[in-house]
Amino acid sequence: MATDTQRTEATELVVKNFDELRPTELYGILQLRSRVFVVEQECVFLDPDGVDSLPETLHFFYPRPATAMSDTHGAEHGRDPSPWAYARLLPAELPDGPAARPGARSISRVATHPDARGQGWGRRLLSDIVHAWSTAPLTLNAQSHLEGLYSSLGFAPNGPRFDEDGIEHTPMERPAG
Repeated sequence: MATDTQRTEATELVVKNFDELRPTELYGILQLRSRVFVVEQECVFLDPDGVDSLPETLHFFYPRPATAMSDTHGAEHGRDPSPWAYARLLPAELPDGPAARPGARSISRVATHPDARGQGWGRRLLSDIVHAWSTAPLTLNAQSHLEGLYSSLGFAPNGPRFDEDGIEHTPMERPAG
């Protein structure tokens, strides 16, 4: 059995637009986002918001081997193909809430699988996105308790904190370069 370190080294970042995603990848992404945002954080909203399918939206994720999971009746008949970590990068012309700035692309829907938390997957994913898009300004609306993580990657608050679905958020931006 591979250790967490071996899994980290063996997994390559995947970057795709909507039309390139395989059905199992898309299902896993939506499953992870639903688990994190709707179930764990109790934010009742329609997560598949139509933005995922815009031509310039990019989906970043680290694949994870599918595992068994309980179905709605508690039997382990289900399958969990969700990734270790996921985020999407929105088109530059799409304003994304309070953090939005003209010409900037926004990182959103950042999520880490519960089995991978505390292992550096989220930081690795965000670092890879920042590195790949270092010549462009980036924004995000961070959950305020994660402000330190985003600050360590070059983001700084660019507006007052706000409440979204009962969770305090901080709008942040990272300049190009």
